[in-house]
Amino acid sequence: MRAYAIRKMTHADFDARVKRVDPKFARLGHQATAASTARAAKRPILSGLVGFVWAGIVIAVARNQGQIAASLAEGSLPQEYHVYVFGMLAALLAVSGVVAVMHLLRCVGRRAGERGNSLSLVTGIVAAVVLTQVPAEVYETGLGLLDENSRNVMLAAGNSVRGPAGLEISGTTFLSSLGN
Repeated sequence: MRAYAIRKMTHADFDARVKRVDPKFARLGHQATAASTARAAKRPILSGLVGFVWAGIVIAVARNQGQIAASLAEGSLPQEYHVYVFGMLAALLAVSGVVAVMHLLRCVGRRAGERGNSLSLVTGIVAAVVLTQVPAEVYETGLGLLDENSRNVMLAAGNSVRGPAGLEISGTTFLSSLGN
């Protein structure tokens, strides 16, 4: 049998072992490694687009309550469930408002490194709000500045999106297969 020397581990031995196991922890310490792993990756373009689309949906729901009610009346959903639909839309508006204020406070009250994606998200929200506040005359003036070919392309694209897509939904048949 071998005889092993047993000795008490010192702090220097502990530090050497930590350097072998986790060099980043040995260099930066607990707070720095916890903060770097918990922080989300910054994607400003994606966050700005998400904020823009999110605010656009919320603004469209808030502005078009009459159209939503008319669409529900024309649809096949029974009348007693319309209250639930409007309740969910109201919850969407309330939660969106709270989350938007939370991100705004995060932008205002934090240091630059702690803001994360909130600044670009709020920028997307502000861009959507500004875009919805632009009067229709400005868009018409912008189209007037284009040459004839560009204006026709823009108007054709807008009409093709608004118009019917050429699909007959009434003639659609849903099938299922057992995988044979």
